[in-house]
Amino acid sequence: MPLKTAHQLAAELAEGSVTSRQLAEMYLAQIDATDDELNSFITVMKEEALRAADESDARRSRGELLSPLDGIPVAVKDNLVTRSTRTTCASRMLENFTPPYDGTTVSKLRDAGMVLIGKTNLDEFAMGSSCEHSYFGATANPWDTSRVAGGSSGGSAVAVAAGQSPLSLGSDTGGSIRQPASLCGVVGMKPTYGRVSRYGLVAFASSLDQIGPFSLDVRDAAQLMTIIAAHDHRDSTSANVPSE
Repeated sequence: MPLKTAHQLAAELAEGSVTSRQLAEMYLAQIDATDDELNSFITVMKEEALRAADESDARRSRGELLSPLDGIPVAVKDNLVTRSTRTTCASRMLENFTPPYDGTTVSKLRDAGMVLIGKTNLDEFAMGSSCEHSYFGATANPWDTSRVAGGSSGGSAVAVAAGQSPLSLGSDTGGSIRQPASLCGVVGMKPTYGRVSRYGLVAFASSLDQIGPFSLDVRDAAQLMTIIAAHDHRDSTSANVPSE
């Protein structure tokens, strides 16, 4: 399928040439068509995604959009806790762990009206650089499936590169966003420490961990950052400075 940026999709939603429901169905179909080979998702949130897309379309019809990215699909790395959807960290130990709450960044995506489409694969507990060391199997590079996707946020990078989601979130401790972004040919950013709340991120090394965006271009990454970047009293290292 042709790759489109989130801001291109937002423009199409605004002009009425597509609905959020149609976008969700399109990306879910792409996951169905490609993920047996790529293995970028651990959990696909089909029913929740379609429900959120319908809610976005209803808000749009009332002129009550929550953000410029309202109705846009987004995937999140499976070490970010999600209410009522399992969070495995790609480990057998957490195969059936279902958190009772959302992490701060996940809450911010929901509050912005974005459509959570699924949880992406990673090296187990984010400890790796190839996305080969997951209990759920390795993630393949979409440009050449004989090659690695990079890690640990390989699933999030592949989801964007393969047109399975226009945006995604990963985490970066020592390169885990930047390296798979480079290997998969997408934009990936590790924000300044403290810019994005770590509350709800299963920790690897708390003094280095940061959550950041994957996208097709820098404009999309910046727009997603405006949604997830803010002070959070639940993270003692969160920077209490303006986010714009």
